[in-house]
Amino acid sequence: MKYILLLSILTICTITDIKERKIHNSVLLLGLIMALLLNAHEGGPGGLLDSLKGLAAGTALFFVPYLLGWMGAGDAKLTGIIGAFGGWRFAVHAILCTAVVGGAISLYLLIRHKKAGSLMQNLGMFLFTRSFYYLRDHDGQDTFPYAVAISLGTSLALGLRVMGYV
Repeated sequence: MKYILLLSILTICTITDIKERKIHNSVLLLGLIMALLLNAHEGGPGGLLDSLKGLAAGTALFFVPYLLGWMGAGDAKLTGIIGAFGGWRFAVHAILCTAVVGGAISLYLLIRHKKAGSLMQNLGMFLFTRSFYYLRDHDGQDTFPYAVAISLGTSLALGLRVMGYV
């Protein structure tokens, strides 16, 4: 039941991120309340504590990329909600899967838009200057709604959990 709710929240956030490039706080707040209540109901105080640890872990793992301007605050808050539903271990698995999916989407978009050469140039500049400045796209044209990667990565992690791999 709780993972159906999580997938529903991810779907809503993905749609709004694609359409508006925004993840609404009202959806995230509702998700947080549902996650805390469900985990407290299922596991008592221990379930609530696991949910809070997951919230902290999920948010913390995307907080630095948010501070560096690589993603929006909504993305970091959404990964916190994922952790609140599944606990800190699930948050880590979901974020690792999200990184793989996000990397695959980024690589596809670079190849599709014939920008793989500029990627190599940016990576070369990073290696020589140790500055992330060159990796950022300041005009926002080469970005995609990261809720797509978060949703797909979390779904992958959930599938791996159901199959017993994680």
